[in-house]
Amino acid sequence: MSTTTTVPKVTGLAKAQAGIVAASFSMLLAGSNATYPLLPVYRDTLGLDPLVISLTFTLYVGFLVPVLFLLARPRFTRHAPLLLLFSLGTMIPSDLFMAHAQEHLILIGRALGGIAGGLGTGAASALVVAAIGARGRAVTATGNTIGGIAGVSGAQITVLVLTANAPQAVFIGHAALTSALSLAAAVVLWRRRNHNKVALQTLSGTGAASRLDRTKLRLFTSGALAWTAISIAAVFGAAMFNELNMSLVQIVGPILLVISSTAGQLCSPLLLRAAPWASGTFAMAAGITCILIGAWLSSELVAIAGFVVLGSGIGLAYRAALVALTKGTTPAQQGALASLYAAITYAIAATVVLAIGGIGNMTGLVTASSAVLGAIGLLAVISVAWAPRLLDTRNYTQQQRRAHRG
Repeated sequence: MSTTTTVPKVTGLAKAQAGIVAASFSMLLAGSNATYPLLPVYRDTLGLDPLVISLTFTLYVGFLVPVLFLLARPRFTRHAPLLLLFSLGTMIPSDLFMAHAQEHLILIGRALGGIAGGLGTGAASALVVAAIGARGRAVTATGNTIGGIAGVSGAQITVLVLTANAPQAVFIGHAALTSALSLAAAVVLWRRRNHNKVALQTLSGTGAASRLDRTKLRLFTSGALAWTAISIAAVFGAAMFNELNMSLVQIVGPILLVISSTAGQLCSPLLLRAAPWASGTFAMAAGITCILIGAWLSSELVAIAGFVVLGSGIGLAYRAALVALTKGTTPAQQGALASLYAAITYAIAATVVLAIGGIGNMTGLVTASSAVLGAIGLLAVISVAWAPRLLDTRNYTQQQRRAHRG
């Protein structure tokens, strides 16, 4: 049976669904990423050690990944509207726990945030594809980084203005925005319930996500490497440069990381024509090199440039792997593969982050983070041999654009 996606008629209501669902998914990721600029605040007020800092990420992923694996089957995608709404509903109490600067409440909030992200990832991806077709295939990758920009930059600005009171302001504000989006999503999904029911039906008993071949494993590996790099830089970047007394890097480095990652993703279609051979892996290695040199030489400009270059490489690599993985699939298979892709990449990243936290308790945060980042940079160079190029998304892009124009 063919897995070619039928291009739906894109109505105004369909565009509204795509926009609201994409914004909802980005808001889920904004809440997750808002934690990282707040870690120095939590550390100063609560005395968190490197292992506990790593747990704020690992515990989140520890609950996220099992939910993603559970939902990585096309048959669950028919429940995408309910899954998305449950996801948003779970994020609100997560925010309320995170707003209280107490260690056990922070960890409970991160666990609930992981559940929310797991429920929403595949559901959002499938609902956007069901509404606007193939143009929505990269929503999971792009939503990750757009949410990252909103969460990291918003939280960092709040820290600069409110310092110790920043967690309360950030997470209460996020809970209010999430509540508004959940109401809007409920309205539009109810109005399009019949369209979504047809589009999200599983078309075969055997899911695409369950058939892992060498090509899929190559794509998962590339995505995992990219997501591990951005996780290390996001979780430990601010705390690392805070210890090095490089305040400018601490403030703007993580923000520029997620901005440049988003730019790398959004510019991928343009780069496809100019540099179809590009994969993002060399940029990742170059960015890590600049970050480490900047830290060693106490050069803030070099380190900041490293965050920018690293982010752009991650954006290219992570998006290329996801789009190549899901091209030509049905909305149901899209949702399943998006969940599986997120589960694998997050699980590997969380394992590495937890290892850095454990090592950091013995060697110091800066030493542990620098050593593992250097290893990731070396792996990025080696991965050139198998990393997907923008060329690997070309057939998908051209065919779907012709279908939409037709």
